[in-house]
Amino acid sequence: MKFKCRMVDAGAMRDFTSIVNTISRMAKYCVLRLTPDELCFNVGDERIPVLWAVLSQQHFFAEYVMCGVSEQENEIYLEFDASMFARTFNSLKITARSAKIKLTNKRQPCLTFEIDLTSLSVDSRQCVHDVPVKLIPRREWPEHKMPDIPEFDVTLEIPQLKYIRHIVERMKNMSSQLTIIANKCGALVLKVEVDYATVSTHFKELQVWEAGEEDTGDISATVAIKKLAMFLGWDILHPDSVKCNLLQEKMVKLTLDVGDHVKMHYFIPAIAS
Repeated sequence: MKFKCRMVDAGAMRDFTSIVNTISRMAKYCVLRLTPDELCFNVGDERIPVLWAVLSQQHFFAEYVMCGVSEQENEIYLEFDASMFARTFNSLKITARSAKIKLTNKRQPCLTFEIDLTSLSVDSRQCVHDVPVKLIPRREWPEHKMPDIPEFDVTLEIPQLKYIRHIVERMKNMSSQLTIIANKCGALVLKVEVDYATVSTHFKELQVWEAGEEDTGDISATVAIKKLAMFLGWDILHPDSVKCNLLQEKMVKLTLDVGDHVKMHYFIPAIAS
């Protein structure tokens, strides 16, 4: 197995840093799937999928070399401490000129980061960090594949995340649960109910991407508001498109696209009523 890559674009390094920092706030451990074309970050909660983030290697890396376990199974799966991974990238905030990442063996498998920092002196400074990783054996790969996506009752485009985030942050002070309601006419409602009041925000004429053939009226799911708020932090990436997929009283899946180089699937199970 072999893996090494190099980033030189300031925008790509900034976005990559934002992605790993946000992932580190979601879970202690993360699985990284490496293929010749993309990197996939997989975050789960007791084997239940939470986040599946797909990054195009061509956008983020000026150099990218990857050889998997075999020609037939040209992939590598690594598990690591997400917070340690994120702390390493804090060096990129100090105007890094480039960052190299490679899979090494230093008494144990590691991802070694070599970050060149700008300097007023002739000699550049270099930060080197080793992040221990666990190589996941092939027999366990199926546990970390992209989860099966069910057929949702309705899928619609939602407004800019920053607007939703401001609303949800206020609702979070009122309740630990939030109900998302949508229909095939393009209406979306965010609602919290407490003993003394019901508060809801309504959006109309949103673009509907998919809807079941039957006219089932409103589709709803009640979710933990903290889990929804965590996803809304991804507005830092300024996504081009965010879709909300609803499965009646079972699941909410939020899909976020940044150009053609970042695609995220975020799963929130519904709370049983």
